[in-house]
Amino acid sequence: MFLQNKFFPKLNIYDQFGYLLVGGVSFLVLIFNLYLLAKLDLVPVFNTQTLIAWILAAYCLGHLLQAFANFFIKEKKSQFTESEKEILKRVNNHFKLKNQSSSQLFTICYMLASAKDITGHVKSFNAYYGLYRGWSIIFFLNAPFFLFLVVENYFNYFYLIFFFSSVLLGLLFLQRSQRFYKYLRTKTLQTFLLLTKI
Repeated sequence: MFLQNKFFPKLNIYDQFGYLLVGGVSFLVLIFNLYLLAKLDLVPVFNTQTLIAWILAAYCLGHLLQAFANFFIKEKKSQFTESEKEILKRVNNHFKLKNQSSSQLFTICYMLASAKDITGHVKSFNAYYGLYRGWSIIFFLNAPFFLFLVVENYFNYFYLIFFFSSVLLGLLFLQRSQRFYKYLRTKTLQTFLLLTKI
């Protein structure tokens, strides 16, 4: 009850999905890797006494993995379609701004949309974008570990399946993150249009 009543309400949806779930899955992957190396007995690792420490560690690790994602995964955040540029011109005119780049105008639009979006779609799409982007980094970073096991064990099929699965999951989660980034962008601009017409 402590976690539900005291800890989780203080975290927004991006904190929970983009950091906590990403860090939690990375710990599970790490523990599985150590188990494969026969270096870890899983029984004493998780218990109620260490739960809060694991949650805090997962949250911190999630931040680290998102920093990795920022470095390795580059979205085209400064490139906009012609229709998006038209909406951004409306943002510029609506707020009477001068000398703002398209990226800065989109940031202003995002802030307004996330504050006024009563459906919660803008924040949800951003959270799912962070979740899938973080998971893609986890599985891309895990692939070399399985490749090492493949080579060390003379191309054992068991480890080869894990290697290809890790790469495939990384690619799938990367694609999902890109899809949710597109949803986020579209919903942000649509929300601005709706708000300014009311």
